[in-house]
Amino acid sequence: MSVSDSSPRRFNRTMLVCSEDCGEIESYLNNAGCTVTKVSDGGRAVHKFRREAFDTVVLVSTGKEMDVAETVLNLSDMSSSTAIVVVSDGADASARFIGEIAATVLNATIMNRQELQILLEALRGMNSRKVDALNRQESGKDQFRGGEKP
Repeated sequence: MSVSDSSPRRFNRTMLVCSEDCGEIESYLNNAGCTVTKVSDGGRAVHKFRREAFDTVVLVSTGKEMDVAETVLNLSDMSSSTAIVVVSDGADASARFIGEIAATVLNATIMNRQELQILLEALRGMNSRKVDALNRQESGKDQFRGGEKP
């Protein structure tokens, strides 16, 4: 799955898996209009995923109970339609390994924080344009209801 396959509209209901401070990524998601459910490790992510539906899972870190690769594989087995985004800086050997694992999972992709931020900014822009279009549409309906033609 490429970055372009992670269509911004798929981020509406997002699970953020992060065992460390990831306020920056949570902020990106919130600013893009995503509904974010944050869990602190891979085991909790799998547990929560069994009980709730998510459009996307953003994995930053998964703690000691379950590593990122195992979490990706478990989540992917439970739903092939949920996008899985692994956020990695790519600087170490484990990041390359995670990338290799993610590449084998059809609904998973790996990206760095900057790529995720760009993707979410596109989402925010799309949402703004939708709101503007709906406001224009509603305004036109109100004019028509008042006896004026739009």
